[in-house]
Amino acid sequence: MLFKSLLFIVLLSPLPFGSNRPWAWSLSALLIAILAISWAISVLNNRETRFPIPYFKAISDIIWVFIGVLSWASYQIFIPATVNVQHPLWGLAAKALNTAVTPLISLTTADGITAIMRLLSYGLVFLLCFYYCRLQENARTVFHGLMFAGLLYSLYGLVIYFGKYGMILWFKHDAALATVSSTFMNRNHFATFAGLTLLCSLALLSETINISAKYNIGGNLGWQRFFENLIVRGWLPALVFMITGTALILSSSRGGFFSTLLAVLVLLAALNLNARTRNYYALWLIVIFAGIGTVVFNLSSSRLLARLDLEGLSDEYRAVVFEQTWSAIQTNPWLGFGLGSFEEIFPFYKGSNYPGTIAHPLVQDYAHNTYLETLFELGIPAGLALFYCFFRLGSICVKGLWLRKKDWIYPATGFAATVLIGCHAFVDFSMQIPAIPYIYLLLMGAACGQSFSSKTFP
Repeated sequence: MLFKSLLFIVLLSPLPFGSNRPWAWSLSALLIAILAISWAISVLNNRETRFPIPYFKAISDIIWVFIGVLSWASYQIFIPATVNVQHPLWGLAAKALNTAVTPLISLTTADGITAIMRLLSYGLVFLLCFYYCRLQENARTVFHGLMFAGLLYSLYGLVIYFGKYGMILWFKHDAALATVSSTFMNRNHFATFAGLTLLCSLALLSETINISAKYNIGGNLGWQRFFENLIVRGWLPALVFMITGTALILSSSRGGFFSTLLAVLVLLAALNLNARTRNYYALWLIVIFAGIGTVVFNLSSSRLLARLDLEGLSDEYRAVVFEQTWSAIQTNPWLGFGLGSFEEIFPFYKGSNYPGTIAHPLVQDYAHNTYLETLFELGIPAGLALFYCFFRLGSICVKGLWLRKKDWIYPATGFAATVLIGCHAFVDFSMQIPAIPYIYLLLMGAACGQSFSSKTFP
């Protein structure tokens, strides 16, 4: 019941604009916290089932580092700062108000509390899914759930796009006339979501191919049996892959498309570099699908290609933001300005070459680079500690790909998903839209839960 509830909450999180509204992310965090408390109570009361301590010991470094990051973020917004570490704006505020103020490292306490709540809820999604996905059937349920979620959200986006409705849910959204963004306000965020779910459909398709190829019958009879089983077993993930891929291309997101393309190549390489997961039928079928994918791309990518031709792969405006964000980091590299503070603090560090005017200022709510924004808010040490957590998740999957003798699609997909979000984070802020880390960490909970050998952790 708890596992299905977790799956339900996470798969619904993209519906209210990617949960990127205060009521949506607060409700999601509350429901996940209730699930976590219920899970803890059930584990403590169930004396017949032994708690899987070895599994959690294997990720204990991630847990402790993550707790350390949360503790530092809390310190930034709750503990009074000494004169030598507090931001100069606290002194200016005291003079302007002509009263004593309590200086903190963070300049935006309310935003910091919200950011900590969201970050904690992301971690709980991973821990809960990791616990339940020690069982292969639960991990498989997660992958099927993500595949169907990708299909439904993509179909909705395609209907809105081809129907020229120009809406997201019941709200008018003119950008939906030009690109597919489904229930997300930003096409880049939908592209990341579509990429993650597309990886799940490709993994399940690859597993079907592998099962179909196990007959090992040579000649025409072998190919006949192979395609018969593939059509019966693999038509659904193949169809979902095509629909989700089409929606992703029509999003016209450069970063989302190329990050997903790289992740797909990584997934295919991971599955075929391992001798246990390689088969020549699959390699031939991949060539066929690559040809079909090329046709689909040529039919549906005119807007994406036009955007690449006009703007290229770089963005001059974002380059300015990156440069000025890095300059701001250098003014306070160790302590940061407080988790969730970027939108409020960045205007103090904008240079003369920043777009906009005094009369019409350009609001910069994100840095369009998750790495820089994290370092800006948490400081370099705590920011690197948070990056370490994601690096370790990917490394667990790489290790699991070689350790496992079965269920290899899960760690392979987890590693590819980490490549996807890691690359896209250089040019966008998808991981700061709550639905995306929820989906990613649900996937990683299943991937990491299936990355340990049953002989090591029975």
